[in-house]
Amino acid sequence: MIKPIDSLLRRDDLWLASQWQQPQQGIPTGMGALDSQLSQQGWPKQGIIEVLQPEAGQGETLVLKALSQTSPEQWQLMISPPYIPYAPALAQQGVDLSRLVWLKDLDSKERLWAAEQSLASGSFARVWLWLDSLSVSQSRRLQLASERGRSLAVVFLPDSQAGEHHPISLRVQLHSSSSGTTVQLLKQRGGWPQATQRLPLQPSGWPLTQIDTTINDNLISGPWTHSG
Repeated sequence: MIKPIDSLLRRDDLWLASQWQQPQQGIPTGMGALDSQLSQQGWPKQGIIEVLQPEAGQGETLVLKALSQTSPEQWQLMISPPYIPYAPALAQQGVDLSRLVWLKDLDSKERLWAAEQSLASGSFARVWLWLDSLSVSQSRRLQLASERGRSLAVVFLPDSQAGEHHPISLRVQLHSSSSGTTVQLLKQRGGWPQATQRLPLQPSGWPLTQIDTTINDNLISGPWTHSG
């Protein structure tokens, strides 16, 4: 007979304090100060990363490095980004555009379904998902799907969701002010919350000087173009 405590220890959505001691190497963020605060010395290779941002389109530069760190045979999926992905900027960062899929014009249920199926399939190394809100049960489903498929999802949410408590791998929040952008680690599996730190997210993330200056006026936060 399985004891109640044994059944809890077998759950995929719980982590043990002893896991903090397990050496794991994550995906380098490209920012040494941030890597030093992450339990895996970088982004986790699987699971869910939540990026809470004050305005859509600001947090993508933070996770830019993870875009290019995939195997040649694996796909990436962008689900309903706020702006049109700008292919030249993505290619300059090493993203294989032939393995990048973009889905648009989906409602929230369709976005969540597409993300869950893609994560669990094992064919998509990265799933990029933009949402207005996310419930605890929805976040748990995404986390478990990513663990089954050994894939990574980055979920962008408004900072109004900061009060929610989701069972995910990592949660960060961006704060913008006149003095710059700061990043706070709200939660990380295998680690503890860290102090807020100021990081130079722009303009170092996107080498705009290498992009045709005639279209720079339409460039928003690096990877996006804007029709208006």
